[in-house]
Amino acid sequence: MMKPLLSICLGLLLQMTIAFSAQAVPDSDELAQIAGSTASLDQKYAAGSLSTAEQADSALKESSAVQQRLQRWYEQADRACHQIFFVNDCLNDVKQQRRQYIVSLQRISLEAKALQRKLRIDELDRDLAKKQAKP
Repeated sequence: MMKPLLSICLGLLLQMTIAFSAQAVPDSDELAQIAGSTASLDQKYAAGSLSTAEQADSALKESSAVQQRLQRWYEQADRACHQIFFVNDCLNDVKQQRRQYIVSLQRISLEAKALQRKLRIDELDRDLAKKQAKP
């Protein structure tokens, strides 16, 4: 009599845990929108495609905006994970989901900043060459 009761209780506990963990990650629609935005930016600013200051500025602004949305989602999800029984599993899942998108967004930001630095250095070199050319 005791074993069936124990298995029923464990089964109910497992179902409740699964239900709570499914509710723990907030706003999966927001994450889906972030995923779409990230994929769109990854296509728009493919590796090595930035060539002008305007493109770099635009890429930086757009990727920063999506990074901020992702960070807000991550913080909400992190707080929600602390409300469930399997906190570490939830936190690991949330971190993994964030990691999927942050890599592309950081690549875009890094390329844009590198191009901005290169263009700034080129401009300083031209200015220096002009100053040195004048007697």
